[in-house]
Amino acid sequence: MSETYFFEQQDGSRIAYSILEPHNPEDIKKTPLILIVGCKSVKEIFMDLKEELVKNRKVIIFDNRGMGESSVVSPYDPISMDLMAQDTIALVKHLGFKRFNLLGWSMGGRIAVHVASNIPSELELEKLIICSSSPRPSTSSYFENLYNLPKPPDPPKNIQELKDEIIKTFEKSFVDYMVQHPDVFDKYAEIQFTSNCPFEIFKRQWEAIKKAHVVSKLKVIKVPTLLIHGEADLVNSIKESEVFAREIANSKFIPIPKAGHM
Repeated sequence: MSETYFFEQQDGSRIAYSILEPHNPEDIKKTPLILIVGCKSVKEIFMDLKEELVKNRKVIIFDNRGMGESSVVSPYDPISMDLMAQDTIALVKHLGFKRFNLLGWSMGGRIAVHVASNIPSELELEKLIICSSSPRPSTSSYFENLYNLPKPPDPPKNIQELKDEIIKTFEKSFVDYMVQHPDVFDKYAEIQFTSNCPFEIFKRQWEAIKKAHVVSKLKVIKVPTLLIHGEADLVNSIKESEVFAREIANSKFIPIPKAGHM
């Protein structure tokens, strides 16, 4: 388990992050990669992906404000994509990086677009990766129904109950993969069961997602951009990445057959 560090934003929010050093000391010279998680998610959700990536470069993971180990002054204060992008830039500056690469998954992809389209002059974004995201407001019925609940849903009593809930409610492609890889399923369920994901912060994130229309920002992105999207994604249709590919000039689009949002 990587050590967690913190830095404080001007509004009093504390951002939690971890630094994963590359296995080969020579790779410390490579441009670091920062990973941005999605809605109602914590930095640990990258699981084995971060372990693969850190084999040949420094990787930074962090919790968006109010989620996981990060905190906010009030869970009722508005949260926007731009504000979370400012947190990302503040993290880059806090770590003293001048150049960095960025990978954003789902909501994290939207945040990454805000970062990439408005890079401070003293920083250089070398490469951008957008996974399972959308440049337009989301219409996910799952998150909308969750948002409209009168009170937070009762949490599962134990990990097995959580796994049963995942099997009932998550995308078939994801459930099939987890059933076929029980060790990964155990690890994922433990992260979900033990993570701090406040309901009010989820609601602020979802409000931000419903306002997130970033198509107009895409043409100003000039860095090499890799787009990855599962063909069976039920949260953000793969057509959303087709919009990214059409609007970002220097982009490569890789659809993943039989893969969903997760």
